[in-house]
Amino acid sequence: MLAIARASPPPNDDPFVFPKCTTRRHADELHAHLLTSGVLLHPSTTSRLIFHLCSSPSPPLHLLANRLLPLHPNVDPFLYNALIKASSNGSNPLNALLAFSLLLSSGVSPDPFSFSLSLTAAARASSLSAGSQLHALILKTGLSLNLYLQNVLISFYSKCGLYMAARQLFDRMPVRDSVSWNSMLDAYVRSGKLSSALELFYAMDDDEKNLISWNSMIGGCARSFNGIGIARQLFDQMPAHDSVSWNLMIDGYIKQGMIDEALELFDKMPKRDVIAWASVINGYMDAGNVELGRRLFDEMPERDVIAWNIMITGYAKNGMLNEALLIFIKMQVEGRIVPDDTTLVTALSAISELGRISLGTRIHKYIRMKRLSMSGKLGVALIDMYSKCGCLEEALQVFETSGMQTVDHWNAMIGGLAMHGFGELSLELFAEMKRRSLKPDDITFIGVLNACSHSGLVEVGLACFKSMIKDYKLEPKVQHYGCMVDILGRAGLLEEAVRLIEGMRVQPNDVVWRSLLSACRNHGNIEIGQKVVTSMTECDKCRSSSYVLLSNLYAGCGMWGDATRIRMMMKDEDFRKIPGCSWIELDGIVHEFVVGDNSHPQAQQIYSILLNLCTVEVNIS
Repeated sequence: MLAIARASPPPNDDPFVFPKCTTRRHADELHAHLLTSGVLLHPSTTSRLIFHLCSSPSPPLHLLANRLLPLHPNVDPFLYNALIKASSNGSNPLNALLAFSLLLSSGVSPDPFSFSLSLTAAARASSLSAGSQLHALILKTGLSLNLYLQNVLISFYSKCGLYMAARQLFDRMPVRDSVSWNSMLDAYVRSGKLSSALELFYAMDDDEKNLISWNSMIGGCARSFNGIGIARQLFDQMPAHDSVSWNLMIDGYIKQGMIDEALELFDKMPKRDVIAWASVINGYMDAGNVELGRRLFDEMPERDVIAWNIMITGYAKNGMLNEALLIFIKMQVEGRIVPDDTTLVTALSAISELGRISLGTRIHKYIRMKRLSMSGKLGVALIDMYSKCGCLEEALQVFETSGMQTVDHWNAMIGGLAMHGFGELSLELFAEMKRRSLKPDDITFIGVLNACSHSGLVEVGLACFKSMIKDYKLEPKVQHYGCMVDILGRAGLLEEAVRLIEGMRVQPNDVVWRSLLSACRNHGNIEIGQKVVTSMTECDKCRSSSYVLLSNLYAGCGMWGDATRIRMMMKDEDFRKIPGCSWIELDGIVHEFVVGDNSHPQAQQIYSILLNLCTVEVNIS
């Protein structure tokens, strides 16, 4: 690896050029080169080298700077501060505190910036103990009256949720500036103490209130329950507004479901930015007014990735999955905006529901090409998409290559295998998950119980259900009870299923009842089936599909009069059953089929082939 050129110090205007350094081994090679090249013999060059290492976005280069600093003969706090700042911006802010410890062990006296950067890192890491130790050290070093550090300390305690500690500091300050007041306001707002924040705000002199003060109060009130009216009063009292003020009020109205008020402010806004447009569009999409949301989206002068994500997510939430994918494709065609993880996860979710596997594989290729991490939600979405589209080999491949697997990765794979009847393999995966000391959650057990249901593993299912409650202290949800009713119902243990429902800690929903009713039909138990329908009717859970199940139960037992009576009652009550629907993707085209529908141009050929297949099946049996 070639790093810094020669032993002689480079000119002041020549920047250091580093090779690609992404691993600790690369940093070791670069360190060896620096030692052998003689670059470190020049203090001024070493100082500039360390500064450039700290300025790099590469964590291994920060590690190298950490090694070089103790070797520097004339180090001042400036270089340590650069290292602390670089470390605090990384994935682990506590590394900044290690750099601060290195500063102390080297005999260098920290300056206010050293403390400020370290306190910021402690706040990011939510480390109250580290911040308290820094506070104690500030008192010992005689910097306790430094106004800049006092403001940083108020901000630190605010971000840790200790508004009372922040207020004690604030009250003891001999001199305060606008930052002091705003930091204290922020501490109250973060803690939800709006009455205290308003009291402090009105105690401020008018010349101390700036845009940050007003916006902090508006944002806090707008986010609180029943606080939107106070936020609007403050907004109207402001001597001047900026874009943040307008956006806080618009977003506040949107969050409260007051779309008309939000649109009124949006129309009055002198210069609308992309945040304002996105907020109003999101409001319309959340309210189900997709048409108006799309109209505003099309009128946007410029769009960022957040605006596109709002449209894709909005369509998906409103059940318009094809439209969600069309807007995603439109985003790709325009090509000006790069999709982020949220974009891809939402698109993959829509694909998994529609079975558009060809588009899903294209997204997977894009993820590989861009080398995007699959250790988070993106990997989970890919596993889920492949599983729901029936491509279990591809799902397993993504699962195995996703890097640091989370519980969500395991849940997606366990649920995917269970969905397709691979119950035993799903349970093996669950056992392996426990061997790796990963704690299963409620979603894990839904997948496991589904696996037991589809494989007829009654005893295993009962054991898992008990283990969930006893060993993992998880409260069963209605979905878990539904799985257990299905397990018992498939095995013909209808009395046990009834007792389970009667002992549920939550109200049974229509899925639980219909699962039991379906089991009654399969096992011809009319007595329990009639009780189930009565219970469903009493709790207003009875739907058309439930009456169809009861009618089929009567018919299966030869009670044709009762079956006809149920059908006639459905007709009199105008109950309509949503017809079954399925679709298949062929050569990139999705074909949709509805029960009794002959609208497909090749319907006659399709039904002819299906009829032949059914005939062959009958002849074989």
